Amino acid sequence: MHFGSTVTIDRQDGRHQTFRIVGEDEADPAHGTLSHASPLGRALAGKSVGDVVQAGSGEAEIIAIK
Repeated sequence: MHFGSTVTIDRQDGRHQTFRIVGEDEADPAHGTLSHASPLGRALAGKSVGDVVQAGSGEAEIIAIK
C-alpha cells in the first residue's frame, strides 16, 4: 500500500471501511480520505491484502488495495 492507494479494511466489529490515502491537508476520514501520517495511515504503509493492522483499539484486516 502506498500514497494515493484506495484501501478497504474489515474491522473486528464488522465494519468495512474504504479510504484513499492522501496528504495531511486533504484528509477527511468521514468522507473517505485518510492522511498517510495518521496512526491508521502509518499502520497501513507497506502492507498487503490479507495483512492485519492496528486500527484504533482493535485490529483490521486489509481486504482490498487499488
